[in-house]
Amino acid sequence: MYQTRNTPRSFWHFLSLTQPVFLRYLHGFIAALVLSQVITSNGIAFTTDGTPYGPLALAHITTGLALLILSAILTVYCITLRGLRHYFPYLWGDTAQIRRDVRTLLKRRLPEASTRGLAASVQGPGLGAVALVVLSGAGWFMLWLLDSPLAPALRQWHVTLTGLIEVYIVAHGAMGLLHFTLWYVRQRTGTD
Repeated sequence: MYQTRNTPRSFWHFLSLTQPVFLRYLHGFIAALVLSQVITSNGIAFTTDGTPYGPLALAHITTGLALLILSAILTVYCITLRGLRHYFPYLWGDTAQIRRDVRTLLKRRLPEASTRGLAASVQGPGLGAVALVVLSGAGWFMLWLLDSPLAPALRQWHVTLTGLIEVYIVAHGAMGLLHFTLWYVRQRTGTD
């Protein structure tokens, strides 16, 4: 049985059960940058013509461009590591594990994360949603630099997509913490 004395160390160990070291660091770094994006986005000031200004705007744009690169690395790495079918099994008509996970949920139990299961099937579109947010942000930035009349419309799409991804991030984080908490309690009590 794993010793659970230090909660941050226990959380790191818990993540090691499903994520290689590189993925854990990349995942954590992206989570921190996304959190900074949410914080800075609420403080960006705009001129009447839609030009962002101030230190929060610069931080948001800089971090957003870094996230564009890191999200691409994360997506390619995850798909290379586990394959498209892991995240999108229903595209192949493979829904057996998803159905088992739903039956487990209906029994008021939390299913373990598994290949081609419910958690993986939610993570796949989550990777796509992150890609849409960073691409719409980068697209807005490029159109804004080019002084395009389409920039405000793409900025609005970016804001809308960001709202949707914020809901996903909260749910994803909450489910991860719930899985960790249940695992942690089982480790402490010696039950399974």
